[in-house]
Amino acid sequence: MFRLTFAQMRKSVGKLVSAGIAIAIGTAFVAATLLAGNIMTSTSTDSVAATLADADAHLDLGGTVGLAPEAITSLDATAGVAVVSPQVQTYINVRRGEREVGTLAVSAAAEPRLEAQKLTSGAWPAATNEVALPAAVAERLGATVSGTVDIVGYTFDEAKGESEETTTTVTVTGLLDDPSGAYVSFDGALVGQVDDVLAWNGGSLVTSALVTLDAGADPATVLPALADAARAELVAAGTSDEDAAQVRALTKQQYADERIAQLSGDTNTVMYVVLAFGALALVVAGLVIANTFQVLVAQRTRTLALLRCVGATKKQLRASVLLEAGVLGTLASLTGILVGAIGVQALLAVLGTRDLGVPLPQTIEVTPAVVLVPLIAGVVVTVLAAFAPARGATRVAPLAALRPADAPSVRGGSKARLLLAVVLTVVGGAMLAGGIAVANAGEEPRPEIGLLLGIPGGALSFVGLIVGSVFWIPAVAAGIGALLSRTGASARLASANTLRNPRRTAATSTALLIGVTLVAMMSTGAASARATFNDQLDSHFAVDVLVEASGSSDGSGNLDTVREKVAAVPGVAATVPVTSTYVDKIELTLPDGPVPLGSTEVSGIDPTAARTVLHDPRKIDGLEDGVLLVDSSRELHLAATGAVVTRADGTTLDLRVKVITGGLGTHMVTATTMKQIAPDATASTLFVRLDSDNPVRTVDDIRTQVQDLGAWVTGAVAERAMFEQVINVLLAVVVGLLAVAVVIALIGVTNTLSLSVLERQRENATLRAIGLSRKQLRSTLAIEGLLIAIVGTLLGVVLGLVYGWSGAATVLGSFGDVSYAVPWRDIALALVVSVVAGLLASVLPARRAVRTSPVEALAVD
Repeated sequence: MFRLTFAQMRKSVGKLVSAGIAIAIGTAFVAATLLAGNIMTSTSTDSVAATLADADAHLDLGGTVGLAPEAITSLDATAGVAVVSPQVQTYINVRRGEREVGTLAVSAAAEPRLEAQKLTSGAWPAATNEVALPAAVAERLGATVSGTVDIVGYTFDEAKGESEETTTTVTVTGLLDDPSGAYVSFDGALVGQVDDVLAWNGGSLVTSALVTLDAGADPATVLPALADAARAELVAAGTSDEDAAQVRALTKQQYADERIAQLSGDTNTVMYVVLAFGALALVVAGLVIANTFQVLVAQRTRTLALLRCVGATKKQLRASVLLEAGVLGTLASLTGILVGAIGVQALLAVLGTRDLGVPLPQTIEVTPAVVLVPLIAGVVVTVLAAFAPARGATRVAPLAALRPADAPSVRGGSKARLLLAVVLTVVGGAMLAGGIAVANAGEEPRPEIGLLLGIPGGALSFVGLIVGSVFWIPAVAAGIGALLSRTGASARLASANTLRNPRRTAATSTALLIGVTLVAMMSTGAASARATFNDQLDSHFAVDVLVEASGSSDGSGNLDTVREKVAAVPGVAATVPVTSTYVDKIELTLPDGPVPLGSTEVSGIDPTAARTVLHDPRKIDGLEDGVLLVDSSRELHLAATGAVVTRADGTTLDLRVKVITGGLGTHMVTATTMKQIAPDATASTLFVRLDSDNPVRTVDDIRTQVQDLGAWVTGAVAERAMFEQVINVLLAVVVGLLAVAVVIALIGVTNTLSLSVLERQRENATLRAIGLSRKQLRSTLAIEGLLIAIVGTLLGVVLGLVYGWSGAATVLGSFGDVSYAVPWRDIALALVVSVVAGLLASVLPARRAVRTSPVEALAVD
């Protein structure tokens, strides 16, 4: 049977190639998705954990307590620990002459490999009052290696009741670059000795540290011991047991996962999106492959029955077909894996030539899963697809193969098929709905559990619809065909043909239905994910750039001057000033009586102007004159109805209270109300909205414009751009894979329609024999193909939208409010391509049909 199997494959190369291409593309799709997941994992980890450099772990003392640098360093006595390097950071102003720049200062690491930045010239600081500057900061200050700059600070003089400026002169020992984007929001960070940075921060205790482990040390054993040692040091220093219990020692991956979770609502949403796309692509691509291969094998029923006549057993024939499917599946799957890997590597090579602001790996990471999952999936799907037709072929009586083929049957499916379709659709739909509910239920949503229900549920319901397609697709085709029938005889004949053989119509339309559903589903999911991510980024990064003008040493850094210079920078769309002041006393009006808040910072802004700079204007919803907008960060705020503000002169001002979640600040008022609270308060902060293709460069330009005014510039837009780029890379991969899905759909519909036309060679010849012209036959087949393509495309779009939105609700529900989007452009493209594909798939075989003489076509094979 081996020789017979391979002989059959050689004889049927033309038919098997198209099925093999579909299998290869499907496995390439899956392999590329898994590789994209690996890239996303490494990119996300590298981006958010860049400040850890080459450390093995991060020690976090909880933020509210700390240890002296010497006590932190002494923790390296823990078994398995090599180095514990104190990590301190603070915001400072650096001045040289008339120029002053705000930046971030971080403590020098114990070893160069623990430095997140790279030294481009000079040396690392090795003594007190020595620093290394980011090259961009040094350029703005005009500082050079071996030169000096001043660290500007402020101390509060209790006797005078005011802050006084202090300066510390330091020597620049080196210049730094930040290739991994560890401090992208600040254009790099100044590096100084631990004691110096602590002094600039006004403290003496360290709350975190970088950790390296001995070679071969087990993090699962060493890190808990390190955390215990840190807790013991804290308790010995007088820290309460409750505060000491907050100490945690996390691996680099755990630290990255927590950082990602903070952005994505305590779930690794990006990876869930990748996994969801990969799983759904595998399921739907498998259906396309199964449909294509099933039709091809079904065409050989007559040949298999003839083999029965010459002595082949049912078991031998079944084994032969399954072996053929296994060989084809293996070869095509390996080809697909190779194509997918080459495609993703090529994408990385292209992205590597661009300045994306995100550290991307140079080469793909081929894990066992990348090879085994597509290979097993491709082989299993192909074998399963061949099993049913092989079984059907062995049931045909040997002598039946010698009789001419019967006329097309008008019968559709059986009652058992209808029952199975209904059960699968209802059960699958219930599981899909349950997955959405589970993924979004409770205070801690569990999208991973929702996916475990939703993906099988979606697959079952879709399989149920495909199984039942023989009942409902012809009915839909008949409805649309009734409209086309008015255009002429060819259209009426084409419409009637769709009902003469429901199975053939359903099989042909289903090939396109599957592909279009995949495209529409993936496009809808990607569009909804992008919209949801953008909404969350708008909420998390409400303002692109903050400019603080209070750091001027000579008064020249007033906000009016700063605002004028910032507004002149290309790429700046709008600027709005913000006034802040401390109020000695605020009492909230609660049902149980007033509750004093004590000295509290209140910020004032013009709400109309603020909406021109905020990405999420909902953050100031309800802000109007006479209203105190209170962020619900404390539970007591929720019941507040009013507030009494005590001014500096002792008088009071009654305000209404509007509680909001996730506002700009704890307490906000309008600029007019701020004048009533503190008439002498002046604006010192500027909210800036950018409209730039390169926001990081625009932030640099802003820093350059205000470097002589002592203004502090922080560019949250740079960090936002980093996360946007990560999302864009993911969605770009998805969009690229959608093109692959379109090719799968085209192969499926071309194979099915072409074979369908060949099956009807005798009936087409009969029509020719009774007077149908070549033009009419060609028109009939084209209209029939167009009709079936329209049915499959429209139904696929509807199903794709439903499944895409369901997937978005499951995956993104825990991320926040899901924004359901309709990808109109992708849907329109799918409609055009599918209709054209349906026409071509029908017209090309029709040319062969009209060229064959009626007598030749009516001959018995």
